[in-house]
Amino acid sequence: MREFTSPEITTKGNVGKVDLSYAFRLTAIYDQRHVSQTSRGGRVYRAITGGTIEGPGLNGNVYADSGGDYGLIREDKVEDLSARFMTRAENGEWIYFSHVGYRRHDGYHRIQAYFDADAGGPYAWLNDAAMIATAVETADGKRVVYTYYQAI
Repeated sequence: MREFTSPEITTKGNVGKVDLSYAFRLTAIYDQRHVSQTSRGGRVYRAITGGTIEGPGLNGNVYADSGGDYGLIREDKVEDLSARFMTRAENGEWIYFSHVGYRRHDGYHRIQAYFDADAGGPYAWLNDAAMIATAVETADGKRVVYTYYQAI
């Protein structure tokens, strides 16, 4: 897996170097892909049927049937990704996940992730976190492993 590195920022008004810190890994289990041909490309829907989250920043489960991936396969065969779903942290707190990004035909993924967590809970830090993720899809297409990095 390719690791992220950030260049040194040298512009005037520099606020400092941006580093990426591993936050957690989410394994999503998906139902079969449904593709409809539209005027904009192939509209893809895949329901999320479960999954797990593990790491130093968050542990829990992906809530079954709480959302899915709503992609669009462009003319150049790159799929624009847009996923929304609910997770449940190990303490029982519900956390909303939203992804936008892309997946190339060679499997290369890049994703921005956004979260909504309880403002007074232990995962409130996610509400203001700047996160990016990589992903690897299993050969059978039923699982995608997302690795999240927080910009610090």
